[in-house]
Amino acid sequence: MGKKKGERFLVKKVSIDERGRVTIPKSIREKYNFIPGEKFEVIDENNKIILKLLIPKQKTVKSSGKCGKDTFLKAGESTFGG
Repeated sequence: MGKKKGERFLVKKVSIDERGRVTIPKSIREKYNFIPGEKFEVIDENNKIILKLLIPKQKTVKSSGKCGKDTFLKAGESTFGG
């Protein structure tokens, strides 16, 4: 990873492409288990740009008894049960 500075980690520099995209380094994507399609808020605060993960609202679903490979990827952020 990078150098530790207080409670923050400094990571190698990234660049912005011609369409305004910035790639989140693989080590951070893996640390937070980000998956393609997840949504973020972009916050401009005190000369800093902050990415805040938007956690989907909980949904109540009926169980079919079958779980796909993506069923519990973010299970810690949801409540399951009856």
